[in-house]
Amino acid sequence: MVKAKEKKFLIIIFLISLIIRIGFILTLDNSVDVWGDWWDELGWKIASGKGYWVNNPYFPDGPKFYAWRSPGFPIFLAIIYKIFGHKFLFAKIGLAILSSLTAILLFFLSKILFNEKLGFLSSFIYSIYPISIFWTGYLAPETLVAFLIILSVLLLLIGEKKGNEIKFLSLGCLIFGYLCITRPTFIIIIPFILLIFLLKYKKKILKKLFLMLIFSFLFPLLWGIRNYKVLNYFIITSTEGGIVFFIANNEYSLQTPSGFYHAENIEEFKGLNEVEIDKLLYKKTFTFVKENPKLYIKLVIDRFIRYWRFYPHTISGPGQSYKKFHQIISFICETPIIILGFLGIFKTFNNFSNWILIHTILFLYSGITILIRSAIRYRFPIMPFLIILSCYYLLNTRYGRKYI
Repeated sequence: MVKAKEKKFLIIIFLISLIIRIGFILTLDNSVDVWGDWWDELGWKIASGKGYWVNNPYFPDGPKFYAWRSPGFPIFLAIIYKIFGHKFLFAKIGLAILSSLTAILLFFLSKILFNEKLGFLSSFIYSIYPISIFWTGYLAPETLVAFLIILSVLLLLIGEKKGNEIKFLSLGCLIFGYLCITRPTFIIIIPFILLIFLLKYKKKILKKLFLMLIFSFLFPLLWGIRNYKVLNYFIITSTEGGIVFFIANNEYSLQTPSGFYHAENIEEFKGLNEVEIDKLLYKKTFTFVKENPKLYIKLVIDRFIRYWRFYPHTISGPGQSYKKFHQIISFICETPIIILGFLGIFKTFNNFSNWILIHTILFLYSGITILIRSAIRYRFPIMPFLIILSCYYLLNTRYGRKYI
């Protein structure tokens, strides 16, 4: 039940969030897509009925690639394009709405985890959080991924609070499954989520776990069936994983400011389809890791530092390099959130079972990303969790209890 003052607060927060984000978007050139990373192309092809494919990224005259990207974000774009036409501005406004809704979801998630005061504070901070504002201006999946994570966890915790009510647990797993076809890394986390519920409720939840498993894998299975029909291979992720893993884990990766190097020999790809190329690159990368364990450890350490640094490298950025003021703003807002967020993790150990789902997703997603390939933008989708944890820490200090 939402109280009157909570409802008023949430309306204000949503409007503030939306106005700030749309205001930022209007400062950009919305006649072009500076990201240029296949997302928009795939979204428009779905909306215009042209299918789901991209031109061969290695050989321009080679066979098309039909599973190069996971479809979650292109489907989101396709819905907007179907309604409003191929207009980048409307796609970005769609992201602004999702980001503003995420601020609202943070209130309810924080309230379940602790109390409404934590909800007010977390929601407000996310509404003005510069990084969340920034990513609404670019056609990249980060904003959607953050929204899906928070929504799925919120639904799972509501279901648990209501005595493991299956409709909320199933819907939470369904949303998490859609998250998996948006950012495939999360597929690895599904068994751990189910294990948490099994350990907490044992035999009482066995039948419900079976339904949760089905709903978790529904979207990945549908995507896999589609790929089997098109490619004769059952793929529930994408055929881009091999190249992503390979360029971040070869003998030259550590020598570049970006942390990855395109060392692939495309001559090896001739006569191979996209699935065979993907498998070849995975095989080459695992061979490299096996034969160069010390170098791989150095790469992982380097990625850990990149992932948790307080500001981005200037060499990266959507469309162009990040500017100095991007780094300054990032340092000012990320530093306290990350430091206080990790202090908040230690604070929650007193009530660990209540927070275990948050911790599991936070650490597993971060760890898997760092083992494969990391960039500072990959951290953004889990930052809402760290905002909640940093606020939780503040509220549980002597000064926080007195003044906040």
